[in-house]
Amino acid sequence: MTKKLSSNFDQWWNDGENKFTKLIFIFTSWWDDGNSKLLKAIFISLAFHLIFATFWLLLKGFDYIT
Repeated sequence: MTKKLSSNFDQWWNDGENKFTKLIFIFTSWWDDGNSKLLKAIFISLAFHLIFATFWLLLKGFDYIT
């Protein structure tokens, strides 16, 4: 007996509305649930630091090459 699983997230994500507003909704609902905001802030800070460090290393690498 096999039962097809339905995914509400897939239906919601592909309903034709703006994806950017959906990403904002996901982030704000994730942030506003009230659980572990300090831990979430640390993860966001680490993510921004990794992004900027990557660009900084790329710029230093291009500067070294030229």
